[in-house]
Amino acid sequence: RDRLKATAEGPYAVDLDWKRVRDVEGYYIYRDGNRVAETKPSEYRDEGLQPETTYEYRVSAFDDDGDEGDLSDAVQVTTEALPGPSVPTDLVATAASPYRIDLAWSPSEAEAGLDFYRVFRDGEEIATTDNTSYADSSLEPETEYEYRVSAVDELGNESDRSDPSSATTETEPGPPAPQNLTAVAWSSTQVNLSWSPPAASVHPVQGYNVYQEGEPIGFVVSTAFIDTGLTPETTYGYSVAAVDTRGVEGEMSEEVSATTDAPSDVIPPARPTGLRLVGN
Repeated sequence: RDRLKATAEGPYAVDLDWKRVRDVEGYYIYRDGNRVAETKPSEYRDEGLQPETTYEYRVSAFDDDGDEGDLSDAVQVTTEALPGPSVPTDLVATAASPYRIDLAWSPSEAEAGLDFYRVFRDGEEIATTDNTSYADSSLEPETEYEYRVSAVDELGNESDRSDPSSATTETEPGPPAPQNLTAVAWSSTQVNLSWSPPAASVHPVQGYNVYQEGEPIGFVVSTAFIDTGLTPETTYGYSVAAVDTRGVEGEMSEEVSATTDAPSDVIPPARPTGLRLVGN
């Protein structure tokens, strides 16, 4: 019963050992004043305890007749705290639009029960969630963001933050396609184009790229274009795309076609020659 020692073995157990006493049948174990067990060896593991809890132990010896000796001096020991949650892993950040990045990660393990996750963007907490995914919105286009995630258990213990994952939001789209594009042959060498502006654009439209058979042939700030120097009796296809003030080209309009006119006969007839007077 001398030199009783108590050692915490994790959150739920305490190991006891003491100097063996001769000519005894066994030992009684007392926890917090209550007899909880008896044992023949001079050691005992007390299990089923609560984490982060202080317990007081004493030990007594008893002989063959069941007579019990004096209690040992008391020793106190505190069980270990539950381990915090495991660090979230496999964090992936994916740009979903010019304004949103989607996050996903593998679940953490928590002996005390997982409560929620904390989401960090560029080092600052931006949200908590019960899920292993999060959509971060209202971001700036063409901007890189770095994310980390930590886990919190039901006791309030927090894990370390995950490895970082970064993503860059997409480029904001250009203007919609111009509308009502028409192409009219004006002569054997000229086609006149006209169109209506896009219905809406996030950024103002500063002009239009004009394409002939998919190849750029000009840029104008108006909604009309004259294509000259063409070949007579030839069909040409045209399309138009708006360009915003960032210089970003938007969607292409539907292609329209026009066929130049036949050439005009502009050369006058030759002057008659060999004029003769016949008759009296």
